[in-house]
Amino acid sequence: MKRSLSVYSISVVSMFAALTAVGAFIKIPMPVIPFTLQILFVYLAGALLGSKLGAMSQMLYIGIGLAGLPVFSSGGGLSYIFQPTFGYLIGFAAASFVIGYILERCNQPKLKHFLFAHFTGLIIVYLFGVGYLYLSLNTWIGTGISFSAAFYSGFLLSVFGDLLLCFGASLLSLRLYKSVPRPLVNVSYSGEAKG
Repeated sequence: MKRSLSVYSISVVSMFAALTAVGAFIKIPMPVIPFTLQILFVYLAGALLGSKLGAMSQMLYIGIGLAGLPVFSSGGGLSYIFQPTFGYLIGFAAASFVIGYILERCNQPKLKHFLFAHFTGLIIVYLFGVGYLYLSLNTWIGTGISFSAAFYSGFLLSVFGDLLLCFGASLLSLRLYKSVPRPLVNVSYSGEAKG
């Protein structure tokens, strides 16, 4: 018995990858790290698609960008891994997985569960983001920045907006969660995708 992705699953994974890309261009310019709506769709991907498909949607988004399509906030291409903000993208995939994992263990998630899951996801994004920012600026970019400066520019300047998005995503997830069919991954004996 093989697990296969349904047509619906592939569609929603692709949709959330596209939404994350759109979110990259809805931004408020900030020093070093632009504030965007990307993380809103990271929250929703994990909550509505679950751990595996949520993470898959973000990995698809990252893969498309690294392949050369300009879907990141500052362009695209394989060289983007050297951007100081690339750690946030890695954090997106990890966060959506953890958000989904937490909520999959709740029979009937309530607002407090969504808030906890999304806040945990937020912390994960910033752990990857600030860590990568500090590493990149002190190694291959070579500007030499203290960790406190990286923490200030990579966390404190944008976290308050992301906390608001965390709350908004939790309210949205609470309303939308029951309308999403489950499971999104169908079981097929033939290995063919079920539509």
